[in-house]
Amino acid sequence: MRLEYLPPYLPDLDPIEEGISAIKAWIRDNRDYTHMELDGHAGCDPYTMFWRAVYEMVTPEKAEGWFRDSRYL
Repeated sequence: MRLEYLPPYLPDLDPIEEGISAIKAWIRDNRDYTHMELDGHAGCDPYTMFWRAVYEMVTPEKAEGWFRDSRYL
């Protein structure tokens, strides 16, 4: 048995952090739409709003870039 030390955690190099940042930027950029969906008016669905942000911002190309930036690929 041998002891292996893990590298320190660096959130700047974590691909999920870049993905979450992109989703948050979409929500900020679409503030009016987001407020309407989160206010709970009839016909509004916050889950639809969230998944729209995910599908528009987290594309395979962007995810690959985030993994490359973090040196996982």
